[in-house]
Amino acid sequence: MQNILTTSVSLPISAAKLWRDERFEIMQFAERYLRVQMRQHVRREVTRTYNRCGQKFVIVTTRFTAAEYDTLHYVASSLRVSVSSLIYGVIQLWLKPSRRAIRRFFSTNYYCMAAKWDAEAGFVEEFITFWSSETHLPPPGKRTEP
Repeated sequence: MQNILTTSVSLPISAAKLWRDERFEIMQFAERYLRVQMRQHVRREVTRTYNRCGQKFVIVTTRFTAAEYDTLHYVASSLRVSVSSLIYGVIQLWLKPSRRAIRRFFSTNYYCMAAKWDAEAGFVEEFITFWSSETHLPPPGKRTEP
């Protein structure tokens, strides 16, 4: 059984309804969106950026698997953005019909190791790896049996 974490995200009202109704489908695009975001440089010496748009925001209670939660926080922390802004970006990607038509999905493997974490020092190693989760099978009728 997967560990499910309950938290909240802040979303524009229009996106909040979509998130509540289509969260599972929208999260299928998270890896694609995170890969796009990770083309940016790691941000340091700046404050965190939050969602900005001309709408009112609402707080939405949501659930993530531990893997989803850790992956989102890793990217958000590295780019100094909020997890809410990443979720809003995934929703915006999901809203583009041309993007939904292309089913190139990726899987991720987030890993964290605390090499030293005590009152004297903290050294934590984190990384995320992406790989294509597509199967490369020939179309039906063209398969060759072993």
